Parts: sequence; C-alpha cells; structure tokens
Amino acid sequence: MSKHPVYHDGELYLQKRSGVEAAADKLSTMMITDRLQEQHKQFYALLNILFVASVDERDRPWASVVTGSPGFISVPDEKHIRVDAQIIAGDILNENVKHNKLSGILGLEHHSRRRNRIAGELITGDSNGLLIEVNQVFGNCPKYIQTRLATITKSRQHTKANEAEEYGEINEACRALINKSNTFFIASYYPGCHSESQHKGADISHRGGQPGFVRIENNDTLVFDDFSGNNLYMTLGNLYSHPYAGLLFIDYNNGDLWQFQCKACIIETPDEKYTRRIKLKVIKIIKLANSLNMIWETL
Repeated sequence: MSKHPVYHDGELYLQKRSGVEAAADKLSTMMITDRLQEQHKQFYALLNILFVASVDERDRPWASVVTGSPGFISVPDEKHIRVDAQIIAGDILNENVKHNKLSGILGLEHHSRRRNRIAGELITGDSNGLLIEVNQVFGNCPKYIQTRLATITKSRQHTKANEAEEYGEINEACRALINKSNTFFIASYYPGCHSESQHKGADISHRGGQPGFVRIENNDTLVFDDFSGNNLYMTLGNLYSHPYAGLLFIDYNNGDLWQFQCKACIIETPDEKYTRRIKLKVIKIIKLANSLNMIWETL
C-alpha cells in the first residue's frame, strides 16, 4: 500500500505491476494536493476552454468541453473552482450534472501546452455553469500535446438547440476524423467501495500522438497504445477498476464534437515502446455538429 493514501486499488495494481510504486509514491507528495494555490488561480483565469468529465445515471463517464472568454473560470477560495459557462446544447453533460455530483476537469492552455487536472464534487451544476469542491489537484507534463491557438468566435452558436445525432458504430465521417486526429480526450471514473470511498471520483485527461495513433477495428472498436507518461496510472487505474471510458474527438475545422461511450479493455503487450494497449468497444456515439465556438490555428 502506498504511504500516501491518494491512490486507489486499480492505480496501485498497475504501479506495482510496472515496478514504479516507489516513484509514484514520491510523486504523490510532489504533484498531488487537495487544494488550489495561487498558481492555479492564475492559470485557470487565462483559459478560454475547459474539458469536463461527468458520470451518467449508470455510473459511466462522458467527456465534454465548455468555453468562455478568459476569466470564465475562477477560484473563489482554495477548495472551490467556478465555471461560468453555458453547457453546449445537446451535450449529455446537461443531464449528468443532475444525476452524479462527481466531476473531473482538465485545464489545457494549448499554445503553451500547460495543463492541470482537478477531481472534485459538484456543489452546484446546471446548464449555466458549475461550482466544484476540490478533492485532488495535480499537474501534468506537456508531453504529446499539439500546440494550437484557440480563439472564440460568434460564427458558431454553440448554445443553440443543436439536435444531437446518435450512432451505435463509427460512420465514414467519424472514421475520417479519427484517422487524421492527433488528439483526443478520455474520461474515466472510479466508483469506489466501502473501504476506500475517499477515492471515488471522475477524471479527464489528454491523449496525443501522430495521426493514426488511434486505430479503428471494424466499425465498433478503437485501439490506442499507452505510451510512457508520469507512471501514476490514474486513467488506466480507473479503467482497470471500472472498465468504461468517455472519449471526445474535436473536429478543429468545423467545430463538430464527437462523444463516445466505450467499454474498455487493457491488454498487456511485449513491445518495449509501450507497455499496454487499450481497446475500446463502442457503446454509443453522440455527434454535436458545429457546436464548438472556436477557431483553431496549429502552431
């Protein structure tokens, strides 16, 4: 068992199997805290985009995104973060905030590649914004992040009543996007148990690579390889314990959002370049057309 009670059983299992228990234990004191500091307040005040993990009534995670002018995210005190933004119409996040108060957020400044993650609990949450009580705060390295410049535009009305399109498998438009993608976001969830209820929580993280790093098998399965990271295994630890994932792919050209709910399977591999392969069987896909009110420039 870790000396620092920040990891749950799934994370500890993968840390031990990978031989990084001691390193992860040390990193927990350096990277993970239970409150926000001045640097976090300053960082989040700069952002115009935020990624959100939520959990539906079946305890399955979803990945979403909200946007606003810099300052739409604020830190009123060291234990709370406020997001003053309208949730995108048609996004399942609108429903999930009514069912499960556990939430995770990822702040990502695309042009500098700075990022920070927070796991917490919703104090208030509706279509007009979120107030989250912080349980864990942790930074991430800039590895695998594609530098981009994101600018808010009024040409896309992301709050209008867009009709969400639902699919049970990957269609041609979705396939074309995934094949050229160098970025996606993955939400995961640990439901906890009676002996470690303090570890319950949702999380959202970034995955990046060269186009083709996410592969499609048939029309209902995605596969990606887990390359070296910080060795904390937060995402994979959640998937090991609760094998459901929410994915978000962004079409940076037209503002389309593609949300996936998948059943996850972690496969050990002998390849020295990576230690694990994640296979994701599609349960549901939601397309929100022309919904992200941003213009993107690759740097």
